[in-house]
Amino acid sequence: MTYLDWAMIALYFVFIIKVTQAFRHQATSAEGFIKGGSAMTWWMAGATAFMTQFSAWTFTGAAAKAYADGLSIMFVFWGNALGFFISALYFAKRYRRLRVATAMDVIKLRFDKSSEQTFTWLSFPITLIGAGIWLNGLGAFLSATFGISIDVTIVGISLLVTFIAVSGGVWTVSATNVIQLVLLIAITLVVGFTAAKEVLVLPVDSLSHTIMGEDIAIWQIFVLWIGAVLFSQTLNTNNALSSYRFLITRNEKEATRAATLAGVLFLFAPLLWFSPPWFVASLDINLVDSYPNLGASADNAAYLYYIDHYMPNGLLGLVMVAMLAATVSPMTTALNRNAGIVVNNIYLSLVNPQGTDRQQMLIGKMATLLTGVMACAVALFFARLEGYSLFDIMMLFTAMIQMPLSIPSFLALLNLRTPGWSGWATILVGLAVSLFMHFGFKVEWVAALFDYTLTAREHVDFKIAATFIAHLIFTGGFFMLTPWLSRAERNTQDIRQLLAMPMSQEEQSPIDHTNGIFMGRALALLGILVSLIAISADTWRDAAIFLGIGGFILLCGSGLAYKSSRLHRQAMAL
Repeated sequence: MTYLDWAMIALYFVFIIKVTQAFRHQATSAEGFIKGGSAMTWWMAGATAFMTQFSAWTFTGAAAKAYADGLSIMFVFWGNALGFFISALYFAKRYRRLRVATAMDVIKLRFDKSSEQTFTWLSFPITLIGAGIWLNGLGAFLSATFGISIDVTIVGISLLVTFIAVSGGVWTVSATNVIQLVLLIAITLVVGFTAAKEVLVLPVDSLSHTIMGEDIAIWQIFVLWIGAVLFSQTLNTNNALSSYRFLITRNEKEATRAATLAGVLFLFAPLLWFSPPWFVASLDINLVDSYPNLGASADNAAYLYYIDHYMPNGLLGLVMVAMLAATVSPMTTALNRNAGIVVNNIYLSLVNPQGTDRQQMLIGKMATLLTGVMACAVALFFARLEGYSLFDIMMLFTAMIQMPLSIPSFLALLNLRTPGWSGWATILVGLAVSLFMHFGFKVEWVAALFDYTLTAREHVDFKIAATFIAHLIFTGGFFMLTPWLSRAERNTQDIRQLLAMPMSQEEQSPIDHTNGIFMGRALALLGILVSLIAISADTWRDAAIFLGIGGFILLCGSGLAYKSSRLHRQAMAL
């Protein structure tokens, strides 16, 4: 790390704090703190949707998967793209037309209060586990880069995340997400492009196990794993618990455009994210020798190796900024989402239905602070967990814990005939399925049928795929059968009317385009500062890299400022 690298990281912290301070006054009410008064533009909502679907884990645990197993990692992120395109075609506008404040309000409207409370209380540990995985991904990267203790990293980033989320709720979260999205794309675009050029000219014999990767001989297991991953990502993108990303938009059209933006980004961006570890893998580098402090987890530094050895001085600091952005964004969004759930679905629903706006704001900020502290504690626990890679932890977390909640909340709007109790009852069935698949099901049972001994990777991949299939058959099947298990008919007339009724102009909050002007100018300034780093470059190639990153940020900022300024003038003329 050079002084220039440290300067880049310092600039990032100053910039994010300044943006947070500029937007913290936007949340003048509890509704503004939780969902921004439903006045978010499609590009702010789309940026948030995109940024919440990955973290520094993408460049550590997922990069390790790319390094070891080639193109197989792409199916995880193409699953996100598929999910968001399905959102754009069907789910996004339907969730927005429900006209509710939080994801748990969707659950309550579709099912009943018991289901609302079940989903509410079970969603908290899921958020905390997800945050723990994100923070550990970043901690692994920083540990390899600086030798800084993972504990120090976890505590420091938790403080920054909590500060952003507490300051102004969804406004500061969404504003910083936009800034960090542009930063992340600019940095990874240029880095990925330089690596992609190297990958494309590699000889074919250096690209062995490009598709399926190592340690897997049965292609049928690989195909099962792909199907499970695509199915899982689609479910997690479109279930009611993820609907918060569409509830903050002004109307259903904006929600659809936000989903489309996220889908397009996930279709192409991962190709650039994983070009560096693919190139490093082709060199047969022993990462354990390069990063001995990471031990068996050295593959997590595949992306870092490319930056260390093939990028100019100063870029490591910018990459660290991208890693920070990729972790801060989903965590701030998760903390804000939890605050909304605590206010709407616990405080107002169970404690004080007549709570004033000031009381709701206070409860929301206290919930944000508490969630930040608890997420930090869970991350510290994960830092001491041995025996699983970051990638395997994420996959097992999705298969075992998220699926029992995702299936009923995904099917909620696809089948309106199920009774109110079908929500919480399906969760119980799903948890039972997860417990059996984790503790009772043995992969060796299937392997024995074919007289074959599975490798370590085949064992993990098959168990993950089998768990998804079991949930699809038993958890999903139970939900669909619940109408035949109950004599009480579910009255869904209100929901059907809402879904069929486009939002009127009177229901839509006005958009303040001055926010776009401010963010555009801030990004333009940041682009100029990054471009100036080219002066310190030793070669024209190095200078071009910094000019490319800075120029992209400047172009995005200038375009955003110009477009927002024109829309602001049009709004003022009406």
